[in-house]
Order: sequence, then C-alpha cells, then structure tokens
Amino acid sequence: MSRLMRPLAVILMLITASLQAQQTPASYEEQFEKGKQLLARREYFDALKAFQRANQLAGGKSAESFASMAQAMIGMKVYKNAIDASQSAIELARGDWRVLARAHKIRGDAFQASGDVSNAETEFRAAIAADSNEQLADLHYALGAVLLAQQRDDEGIVELRKEIELRPHGTTAEEAQALIANPRRARERYAPEFSITTAEHEQLSLDALRGKVVLLDFWASWCAPCVKALPSVRRLHKDHASDPFVIIGISGDREERAWHEFVGKNGMVWPQYLDRDHRMQSVFGVKAIPSYVLIDQEGIERLRVTGAGFHEARALGAEIEKQIKIAVASRMTR
Repeated sequence: MSRLMRPLAVILMLITASLQAQQTPASYEEQFEKGKQLLARREYFDALKAFQRANQLAGGKSAESFASMAQAMIGMKVYKNAIDASQSAIELARGDWRVLARAHKIRGDAFQASGDVSNAETEFRAAIAADSNEQLADLHYALGAVLLAQQRDDEGIVELRKEIELRPHGTTAEEAQALIANPRRARERYAPEFSITTAEHEQLSLDALRGKVVLLDFWASWCAPCVKALPSVRRLHKDHASDPFVIIGISGDREERAWHEFVGKNGMVWPQYLDRDHRMQSVFGVKAIPSYVLIDQEGIERLRVTGAGFHEARALGAEIEKQIKIAVASRMTR
C-alpha cells in the first residue's frame, strides 16, 4: 500500500468503526439506565418500554428489570400489572437480597395504591425480612403507614419510630413524625401543605387556614369552562362571605399582566395566586382545568372535581354547604 493510501485507509477504518458503533444495539446497562432516568422524570410509559427492552437484552429473566417495570406501572396506575411484574421479580431474585427486598416493597406499594392494605402489610414485612441488615430506606415507614391505615396505631407507631431511629434525616422522617402525632393522617386523605403569596401580597398557608373550609379553584383566563363558571364562583364567595370559608384561585396563566387585568376586570376579589411554575398543580396532582379541590376545616381533602365548571358540579356545591355547616358547628362547641 502506498504512503498516500495509508492515511485514507486509516480514515476509512475509523469511519467504519464509528458506523458499526452507532448500529450496535444498546446494552442492558444502557437501557436500564435510560429507564431509571425516564422514571425519575415521571415519564412512566417510556420508562416501562426501556425496562422491557433491558429485560429482553437480559434474556427475559432480569429481576431488577421486572421490579422497575412494576414501579413504572404504579406510576401509570395499572396496579394489577405492577403486582404481577413485581411477583416475577421476586421469583427471579435468586438470593439477591437487595432486589428481593425492593421487589417486595414495590409489590406492597402496588397493593397499597389499589386499597389492599392487608396484602401490602404482608409484602412490606417480607421486604424487611429480606433486608436483614436494614440497608434499604423506608421499609419500616411503609409498614407503619399500612398498620395505621388498619387502625393498629400502637404497632404502626413502633415501626415509624424504628424508621426514624435508623434514618433520623431520611426522606420519610418528617412524615413519620407527623403520622405519629396524628395517626389519622394514614386513614384520611390529608391535603398537602402549601404556602403562597397572593396577588394582594397576602401570605396564605394550609396550616394558617385550619378551622376554615378551603376551595382551591385551578383555572386560567384562556380556559372557556373556567370563564363560564365565574358568575357561580362569584356568587359562592358572596353567599359565604361571613362563613369560615375561603376560595383561592390558582391560575395557570403565563402572562402576569394579562392575569392581573382579567382578575380585576371580572371582580375576582377572593385570594388569587399565579402558579407560574405549576408548583401548586404538581403538589395537588392537577392534570387539567378547571379543577376544584375542597378541603375541610381539618385539612382533609373531601372532594375533587375536574373538567366541569363549578356551575355544573352540583355534588361540589352540596359538599361545600355540608362542610361549612360542620365548621360552623365546630366553632360553636369550642
């Protein structure tokens, strides 16, 4: 080969190698890592596909892929599938205590999400048994929560204290303390805590609103059903001006000036908040507007209506009246 041809041959070899590398299928590790990243971003369907592909690359017998598939399925709210996938992970774990414990934990999460706290308890206990060296976080917290849900408060508090003892600064330590202080939190749907600054520069938090019935109105000026519902919401605010009742408008508008103008023009004198980064929507799991979230005087979510304007949601109006009466009666007995 001539000296002039040698560099060309080397370049062609490098190009060929590069093309072959691009055409090489992703490895198991790459697919699994891709699934983990998608799962962290809550892109559950795409995460599920990545874990399925990883499992195929592992010959269809990857315990950790099945466990991760189950986790994605929980995010998709297909709990029966998650229960089955996590069972496959358990059967394939073959003495790998970490994967076995994680699979039992995920299976317990799926049972708990589907309302089956008895089977959830069984799975969480199996996860703790597999993790004999107490390496995995939140297992005792999970067991404690389902025991409280079954009104077995003394047993549940023991498990919650165990979690705090093991991980005093863990991700569930604060919530474990809250459950110990008020075990009803495991049996009732308490609204998440929030703190906002309204358009009138008023600080509002769920904690400060205890004793009042709160209606969160998720809306936007460009939402036709939201605009159509405004007269009914205005009337509701006026009718209960002297009652322990607060409406808070949570706007999904993008332009602050347009939002301010719309609020002023339409006489929306109840507290208003511009949810710029959709933080409140995320905290409350709101996926569409209009959405109304009704919270009672104790901070428990009592009703949620999505996709219908307030004027169309008769059940919501009736529940508001009911909760206001309870709040008024509670004040009179203090």
